[in-house]
Amino acid sequence: MSCAATLRQSGGSIILSIPKSIAQTLAVEAGSVVELAVEGRTLSVTPARRSLADRLAVSPKSPAAWQRDAASLHDGAVGRELL
Repeated sequence: MSCAATLRQSGGSIILSIPKSIAQTLAVEAGSVVELAVEGRTLSVTPARRSLADRLAVSPKSPAAWQRDAASLHDGAVGRELL
């Protein structure tokens, strides 16, 4: 997937807006951290890898907030979980 975008100025920075369809493909949203890499004249944008500590910091603290349906709690093994 590719598209064209227009860069804009904001203070001392130049801003690149990512179209919604590309953001969805990359699974990023406003506030997501991304890594930028330049090779020659090519700019790559990659979702940043988060550490376990970062992931745990934003995860729900109690099972009630895990948003699971009751049926999923009673599912049997589907792979090699019993090994």
